[in-house]
Parts: sequence; structure tokens; C-alpha cells
Amino acid sequence: MTIKTILFDFDGVVVNTENLHLRALGEVLTNHGINYPDDLLQNFVGKNDALLYQYVIDNLDDSYELDYLLNEKNKIFDKIVKELKPIDGFFDFIDSVIRKKIPHAVVTSSSKETLKMISDFFPFQNYFDVVVCEEDTTRHKPYPEPYLLGLKRTGGDKETTLIIEDSVNGIKAGKSAECTVFGLTTSLPRNILLNAGADKVFDSYNEISKAIWGK
Repeated sequence: MTIKTILFDFDGVVVNTENLHLRALGEVLTNHGINYPDDLLQNFVGKNDALLYQYVIDNLDDSYELDYLLNEKNKIFDKIVKELKPIDGFFDFIDSVIRKKIPHAVVTSSSKETLKMISDFFPFQNYFDVVVCEEDTTRHKPYPEPYLLGLKRTGGDKETTLIIEDSVNGIKAGKSAECTVFGLTTSLPRNILLNAGADKVFDSYNEISKAIWGK
């Protein structure tokens, strides 16, 4: 496969914020006495926060408004975001992408507000000219719209575009956009990513680099 465009998920692919998001989302529910199934948070990995809390309101506890829960989550995330770190190997990989002049973008379910909080600690925008976030589409992962917009903004072609994802919903979105999707095992085990439809699954950026460029 000749790769001419690369689209990156953000949480769990560029930075290790996936677990921080889950921690903040769960703390809001716990702090407000809302009981939830053990697998609830994992089931919403890769989706935006509003979908999770709307599910809670519709199915578990409707004591709180959606905007209130989202604001509470952002308050907690703002306190713990300083713990974030780039995913191991990301810098070397993105340097290769930039050096080879491969068009690339971030395609994320995170909101502009969340990305602003993150950028204060990790200036990811220095590596990406194109960013697709929650507010840019009306439908989100696992629907293909975010990645289709990423293709449009980078001028990419689905036959030569690689998507790097760490979540079930993200992989489904990428495959629905008819692109090649590589799974990265930063958030979920290999078998889950393969079952979601990933074309290949890797444990590190070093492995992805070898698969693409042979080094």
C-alpha cells in the first residue's frame, strides 16, 4: 500500500489522555451518586462525552442536565490534564511524516474546549495544520463523517490514506470511511481492535514505522 495521507485519532494515539478522560467521566458519576455498569465507560471510548452522559440521563439517572454533567467533567479534566504525556514514539513518527511531506491531520471526538486545555500542556498544534474536532461534524465516531472531513481538508484519497486509531468506535469510523486502519494497543488489547475491523494492529509507533517504511 502506498500511503499518501495519514489521519491520527488524538486521545490514546497522540497523547495518553484516553484514561484521563475516562477517569474524569467516571468521577462525575461517582461524585453525584450515579451507579453505572462496570463496562459503561469502555463502551464509550472514542465517542464524545455528550453521548455518554446522554445515555446516563436516558437510561440510568435523569437527575442532572447534560450541560451540567459536561461542565463538571471539564472541571475535573482541567485539574488532571497536566498528567498527560505524548504516546511513546509519537515524536519520532510524526517527524518522519513531516520530513516526508505527507499530508496529515488529527481527527478527534474531543471538543475545542478540551483541545485548548490540552494545548496549554502539549502544543500538538505545532505538528498538525489540520484538526477535525467534535464541533466540526453533526455525527461523530463510529460514523464516518469525521474522517471524511479529514480526507476533504487534507486532500486525501481513501485508497491511499492510513488512519491510526486506538478505539473500537474510531476503527469503525475509519473503516466506514473506506480507509486502511491500523490499531494501536494503547487503550485496548489486540483482539478487540482486530474484532472491531482494524486491518492490522501494532503495539508501538516503531512497529508502525517498520510496517510502512521498513525502518
